Amino acid sequence: MTTDKTNAQREDAEDMPYDRADRNRCPLCGGPNGCAIEAGKPAESCWCMRATIEKNVLASVPLPLQGRACICPACAAGGK
Repeated sequence: MTTDKTNAQREDAEDMPYDRADRNRCPLCGGPNGCAIEAGKPAESCWCMRATIEKNVLASVPLPLQGRACICPACAAGGK
Protein backbone atom coordinates (compact mmCIF):
# COMPACT_ATOMS: atom_id res chain seq x y z
CA MET A 1 0.00 0.00 0.00
CA THR A 2 1.34 3.42 -0.91
CA THR A 3 0.94 6.30 1.49
CA ASP A 4 0.29 9.93 0.59
CA LYS A 5 3.77 10.78 1.86
CA THR A 6 5.30 8.19 -0.48
CA ASN A 7 3.28 9.56 -3.41
CA ALA A 8 4.45 13.08 -2.62
CA GLN A 9 8.07 11.92 -2.42
CA ARG A 10 7.77 10.19 -5.79
CA GLU A 11 6.27 13.32 -7.38
CA ASP A 12 9.11 15.41 -5.93
CA ALA A 13 11.63 12.90 -7.30
CA GLU A 14 10.30 13.40 -10.81
CA ASP A 15 11.33 17.06 -10.57
CA MET A 16 14.82 16.32 -9.19
CA PRO A 17 17.72 16.75 -11.59
CA TYR A 18 19.45 13.45 -12.26
CA ASP A 19 22.90 14.16 -13.63
CA ARG A 20 24.03 12.13 -16.63
CA ALA A 21 27.19 11.13 -14.73
CA ASP A 22 25.00 9.70 -11.98
CA ARG A 23 23.15 7.54 -14.49
CA ASN A 24 26.26 5.39 -14.94
CA ARG A 25 26.55 4.75 -11.19
CA CYS A 26 24.69 2.32 -8.96
CA PRO A 27 22.68 4.25 -6.36
CA LEU A 28 23.41 1.53 -3.78
CA CYS A 29 27.20 1.11 -3.99
CA GLY A 30 28.30 3.98 -6.24
CA GLY A 31 30.04 1.63 -8.66
CA PRO A 32 29.43 1.44 -12.41
CA ASN A 33 26.01 -0.01 -13.19
CA GLY A 34 26.79 -1.30 -16.69
CA CYS A 35 23.60 0.16 -18.17
CA ALA A 36 23.46 -0.53 -21.90
CA ILE A 37 20.91 2.23 -22.51
CA GLU A 38 23.21 4.87 -20.99
CA ALA A 39 25.99 3.49 -23.21
CA GLY A 40 23.79 4.12 -26.26
CA LYS A 41 23.03 0.44 -26.85
CA PRO A 42 19.60 -1.18 -27.26
CA ALA A 43 17.75 -1.86 -24.01
CA GLU A 44 17.43 -5.55 -24.84
CA SER A 45 21.23 -5.84 -24.78
CA CYS A 46 21.45 -4.76 -21.14
CA TRP A 47 22.45 -7.29 -18.48
CA CYS A 48 19.31 -6.42 -16.47
CA MET A 49 17.03 -7.79 -19.17
CA ARG A 50 18.33 -11.28 -18.37
CA ALA A 51 18.47 -10.86 -14.59
CA THR A 52 15.99 -11.54 -11.84
CA ILE A 53 16.11 -8.73 -9.31
CA GLU A 54 14.36 -9.27 -6.02
CA LYS A 55 11.78 -6.68 -4.96
CA ASN A 56 13.59 -6.03 -1.68
CA VAL A 57 16.73 -5.05 -3.61
CA LEU A 58 14.77 -2.61 -5.75
CA ALA A 59 13.06 -1.26 -2.63
CA SER A 60 16.50 -0.50 -1.12
CA VAL A 61 17.16 2.11 -3.83
CA PRO A 62 16.68 5.57 -2.29
CA LEU A 63 13.10 6.65 -2.91
CA PRO A 64 13.92 9.66 -5.10
CA LEU A 65 15.85 7.37 -7.47
CA GLN A 66 13.45 4.44 -7.65
CA GLY A 67 12.42 3.90 -11.24
CA ARG A 68 15.10 6.38 -12.38
CA ALA A 69 18.48 4.86 -11.45
CA CYS A 70 19.98 1.55 -12.54
CA ILE A 71 21.67 -0.67 -9.98
CA CYS A 72 24.77 -2.73 -10.76
CA PRO A 73 24.83 -6.51 -11.35
CA ALA A 74 26.48 -7.18 -7.95
CA CYS A 75 23.87 -5.20 -6.00
CA ALA A 76 21.10 -6.73 -8.11
CA ALA A 77 22.35 -10.16 -7.05
CA GLY A 78 22.41 -9.02 -3.41
CA GLY A 79 26.19 -9.21 -3.31
CA LYS A 80 26.98 -5.74 -1.97
